[in-house]
Amino acid sequence: LAELEAANDARAREAARLQAELAEAVPRAQHEATEAGLRAEAAALAQRLQELERRHEKTCEEVFRVQRQALFMKSERQAAEDRLGAAQKQLEQAQDEARRLRELHGHAEDAARLVRDRDRKITELSKEVFRLKEALNALPESGGSPQSPQPDTAALQARIRALEEKLEETETRHSKVVTLYRSHLLYAVQ
Repeated sequence: LAELEAANDARAREAARLQAELAEAVPRAQHEATEAGLRAEAAALAQRLQELERRHEKTCEEVFRVQRQALFMKSERQAAEDRLGAAQKQLEQAQDEARRLRELHGHAEDAARLVRDRDRKITELSKEVFRLKEALNALPESGGSPQSPQPDTAALQARIRALEEKLEETETRHSKVVTLYRSHLLYAVQ
């Protein structure tokens, strides 16, 4: 009996000690409150993580869209640069063509001046021939043989023939110049 009482006392002391330790430990209500707070914080962190993942996806989509737009803009810029290069080349060709047309116009004006000069010479020669023919016709007929005309008449006839040949030669040259002038004008118009 004494032994049982001693064991019972030892157990009572052990129980008291455990209760004292339990009392010193964190109270249950506080433990549950801390656990609930940690769970709420974990849930908030999980929700924030989901929000960050959504924002990350949106950012990735935006980056992809911007990259695609930048690639499109780069291709548009390249196309614009190509068009600009082609336009500059056409402008240079047009300027060369305009310069060539100005030169042709100058040649055409020179040819027109030559034509006017030749026309004037032809007119003068025609008048001279006409005047000489009238002078020849106005000479009195001589009683001599037709084979031996007077020296003045022979000289006038030779001069008339020379002037007529010169007139024909001038008209031929004039015709060539007019043809050249027309071809220059036609080329300039084209």
